[in-house]
Amino acid sequence: MDSVDKFFGESHYNIVRVLLGVNGLWPYHTTGRRCGIYFALLLVLGSGMTFEVLGIIEVWPDSLEVIDCLPMLVLGTVSITKLVCAIHTLPEIRILLIKMRQYWCSPKSDEETKILHSYALYGRNLSYAYAGIILSHTVVFVFTTLLSKLLHVESNEDDSSSSAHDAQVGLPYHVNYMVDPQTYYVPIFVHVAICVVSYTVLMLTFDVLYMTLIQHCCGLFAALRYRMENAFEFDGEGDNLSMAARGKLYSNIVYSIRRHADAIQFAIVTESIHRIPLFIHVGANISVLSILGFQVIMNTEDVNHLLKYASYLSALLLNTFFENWQGQKMIDSSEKVYESAYNAEWYKMPTAQRKLFMMVMMRSRKPLTITAGNFVNLSYVNFNAEMLLTGKYICSDLTE
Repeated sequence: MDSVDKFFGESHYNIVRVLLGVNGLWPYHTTGRRCGIYFALLLVLGSGMTFEVLGIIEVWPDSLEVIDCLPMLVLGTVSITKLVCAIHTLPEIRILLIKMRQYWCSPKSDEETKILHSYALYGRNLSYAYAGIILSHTVVFVFTTLLSKLLHVESNEDDSSSSAHDAQVGLPYHVNYMVDPQTYYVPIFVHVAICVVSYTVLMLTFDVLYMTLIQHCCGLFAALRYRMENAFEFDGEGDNLSMAARGKLYSNIVYSIRRHADAIQFAIVTESIHRIPLFIHVGANISVLSILGFQVIMNTEDVNHLLKYASYLSALLLNTFFENWQGQKMIDSSEKVYESAYNAEWYKMPTAQRKLFMMVMMRSRKPLTITAGNFVNLSYVNFNAEMLLTGKYICSDLTE
């Protein structure tokens, strides 16, 4: 077990190790350490969700205020749900991490090693870029709410609703801490900001893990395609091959079948641990995107609110595209295996070896997919459908 932990700490996958460790999801930490992190997350996120729900109850008669609170409530709910799902599937995550190390340490050609290394490096760079963009959006979201507090001019009206609204200015969303928000603004703002950042880090953890597993799987398929395109070069045709050529050909075919089976199994386990979290996330994204789009359109004249909603909306759009993009990469990489197998000189193989090779061709005809609850395949087509559905909801809200 220590070897797996050391491997990830010294490889391009270290960002996954760090993010999983921060959230208590690194399988090779002690049980006591993970439980301590879970307890801290329960205190922070549980209290944050409680005060947020109390805030929604406080403004329940005002439907517009309730709608304004929903995006952050959904973000917190989805983040906590994904955390619970990840804890439940921690044994499967451990298996995938072990398989990643085993493949890196297994015998393979130098070119296959280079291919896997390039995919791992690309995944690391993409993870850093994605994390930086999402965190920058979170900083903008929190900073604009603080700026609105500094620039806010209190209303002169004695209306209780106006005073209540003034008290909530400078907070990312409506909360009820059962104390005066203006008197205790600083500790309330700090706690709310910590909750928002915690939600973001949780979402980043699952997205980076998801992307890393997909990239590794795509690397497996790319290395397999290289093997099939370059390892089946031989002199002669059919049963006229020499015994040595037949033996080498048989070894290459068996190696390809085994690698293909390993890649498929890795992809299936990856899909299974993300099936339920992605179903919840995709369903939540459609509703939240329509709400945020409506809020952006309705606050075009208020720069502070516009920046806050626009930063959240752009981050959510990026997140939605990111998940569908990785699903599309899984489809494309698995489909290309069939193309590589078909382009190989399989028609020159002896009958026995050709039958074996057909197993790879037949299995690779059906592409592998990442699904949201076994209902929706994540892909570019699904992303376009989500955007069209979101636009339809926004238009219907504006017409009403």
